[in-house]
Amino acid sequence: MAENAKPEGDSIVETAKKRYDRAAEFYAPNRMLALEDTRFAMGDSDNGWQWPADVYRDRSNVNKKPCLTINTTAQHCNQIINNIRQNRPAARVLPVDNGADKKTAEILAGMIRSTQSVSTADTAHDLAAEHAIYGGEGYWRIVTEYESYDSFNQVVLIKAIPNPRMVFIDPDAVEPDRSDAKWGFIFEDIPKTKCEEDHPDLDCTSWGNTDPRGWVRKEMIRRAEYFWCEYVDDVLYQLQDGTPVLQSDLPEGAKVYGEVLNVAGNMIPIVNKRSTKRKQWKWCKLVGGSEKPIEERDWPGSYLPIITVVGKELNVDNQIVRKGIVRDLKDSARMVNYSYSAAVETLALQNKVPYLASAEATEGFESIWGAANLESRAYLPWNEWTEDGKQISMPKRQESAVMPTAQVQMLQLSTEQMRAASGQQNANFGIKSEAQSGIGIQRLKVQGETATFHFPDNLVRALKYEAKVLIDLYPKVLDTKQVVRMLGLDGVDKKAMLDPDLTAAYVESTEKDLEGIFNPNVGKYDVTIDTGPSFQTQRQEASVAMTEIASKDPGFMQIAGDLYWRNMDVPGSDELAKRYEKILPPNLQEDGGDQVAMLGQKLQQAEQGLEQAKLLVGKMNEHIQELEKKADTEKTKLITAGMQQETAQEAQEDAHNINTYKAETERLKALADKITPEALSPLIRQTILEILASPPLPEEREALRSPVAEPELLEAESPSEMTATGAQPGLA
Repeated sequence: MAENAKPEGDSIVETAKKRYDRAAEFYAPNRMLALEDTRFAMGDSDNGWQWPADVYRDRSNVNKKPCLTINTTAQHCNQIINNIRQNRPAARVLPVDNGADKKTAEILAGMIRSTQSVSTADTAHDLAAEHAIYGGEGYWRIVTEYESYDSFNQVVLIKAIPNPRMVFIDPDAVEPDRSDAKWGFIFEDIPKTKCEEDHPDLDCTSWGNTDPRGWVRKEMIRRAEYFWCEYVDDVLYQLQDGTPVLQSDLPEGAKVYGEVLNVAGNMIPIVNKRSTKRKQWKWCKLVGGSEKPIEERDWPGSYLPIITVVGKELNVDNQIVRKGIVRDLKDSARMVNYSYSAAVETLALQNKVPYLASAEATEGFESIWGAANLESRAYLPWNEWTEDGKQISMPKRQESAVMPTAQVQMLQLSTEQMRAASGQQNANFGIKSEAQSGIGIQRLKVQGETATFHFPDNLVRALKYEAKVLIDLYPKVLDTKQVVRMLGLDGVDKKAMLDPDLTAAYVESTEKDLEGIFNPNVGKYDVTIDTGPSFQTQRQEASVAMTEIASKDPGFMQIAGDLYWRNMDVPGSDELAKRYEKILPPNLQEDGGDQVAMLGQKLQQAEQGLEQAKLLVGKMNEHIQELEKKADTEKTKLITAGMQQETAQEAQEDAHNINTYKAETERLKALADKITPEALSPLIRQTILEILASPPLPEEREALRSPVAEPELLEAESPSEMTATGAQPGLA
């Protein structure tokens, strides 16, 4: 029988306790050492956790020798812990199939950031990472809860697990993030009084005061949340369009008839099918000696919602070795403690009296010389001669205390061994190193961070698994149409509409406040983790860089003043950013792309109008020349004929017509001389400037989306035709 299989005939409680026994035995060796490592990292002069218990007892109580604790171990750990806090990894969601959408992926990433923000997940992440660095393992969890006491809507939250020794996960899981685990426990020990308050239906007194497994003790009761996975038989169908669908996921009323799926009267051909087993996660709560679960239900997700982060883990000949950085530092840290304690002991045992003097020399001045090492006197009196006239030697100052050379070398060696064991350099601690240039110091820092890179890298794996659990839970917990909150990288709140009935992964929303409408059930998504400085750190660095640019480039604030103030953490910066945004050039403002396109279109139309005017002026000149030729011809004909065939009245009318024709010709000629392409240029420029200065109207923006009509060249065969087309008034 497989280790993870449920024994035949066993109840849920019996199976759970057998699995707990196996897990407790599996985890015991590493957790015993992890506890000692964590205590060592938290050791100080009061608790003495960095000293072996028997040595500490003998030195401090029996021999009255110094037992100093110089906790340099904590500083080596803090370098890694605080580096993680400064460079918090962030999840990025990616679409992985044709049904998925990039916009939906961005919304899911924003929902993850929102869940982390609402849950204060940084605390859970930091606590788990700290335990992994100290003892080799840390945990946090994901839960679902009702958003309030009077609501049926559920929310997904992230919560910390303060004590990693209270978590037991399937020992057969081999993945670093435990994503292949089949079961897991989260325990808590509660007083019997609290157990009676929380579970009044239970008879705690009937369980006795002891239990070999530790579920019942004299004053404490063990309570556990137990997750386990069952495999359910199912059928997988492949539809004609290639879509796979499980029989258990078919809509209500759907039926399969041979090779056809009937969904609400729609007959969909089935091209393939096979038997399969799907995971169904279960959850229950166990308390003390109760033979039945207190609560039991299905867990909606497809993954174990316990997130594991390890320090360093390796299978050594089928024995799992799991540890943090402390275990490699313990002996070096003990060298530091022993060396400093021995040095202080050496100095403490040396004489405190600063002078050597004979009894005869200080006779009569005993009180003065007795306090010589406590008082500061102008002089110290002494007897130079004895009563019989013999000279007494003068008291001499004792030589100052000298530490043995071996002890000094041991102090230096022990400190160097600490850095050698961790791989961290002097530059990581701000200590002057062999490198003098900024680049050299930075390279040493990178070397130190590389030596401990596996700790933040393992945290990244855990965060990736967390994001997978969240993406899997969202559509199962948020199963009704609703507005969801998401958080941008810049910390700005946004909203989107989740619609589980939407056929596409994403569609645009007509509502201004919504980023879009999406359905996370359509398509598949994967997760990657971006590491590096947090957005706040990046914003501070951007502020410094832009301040330097603005000091050197006076025009910088005119084109990027809004960005400059948005990255400043000063009162009123947001208001200043809005004001600077209003004075930006049109092509840099919101809808700037539409404005630039509109202005470009208008400029093109103006240029075409100028070319049209030039052609019109040319045609006018040609027409004037034709009129002049015609008038001269008519005049010549009249003079040659002697006006014999015309009556006096006809001759007068013809002469009048000729004069009128000539006057019109002269007027057009004068007008053509004045309206040249050069004369039209200032008018065209002024028109273009007025267009650039005025913002585009909404209907003009809409016109951008339509093809631009090519202007037609105006052709006029006579003055009347030019007037009818409106060319002449425009030129005038």
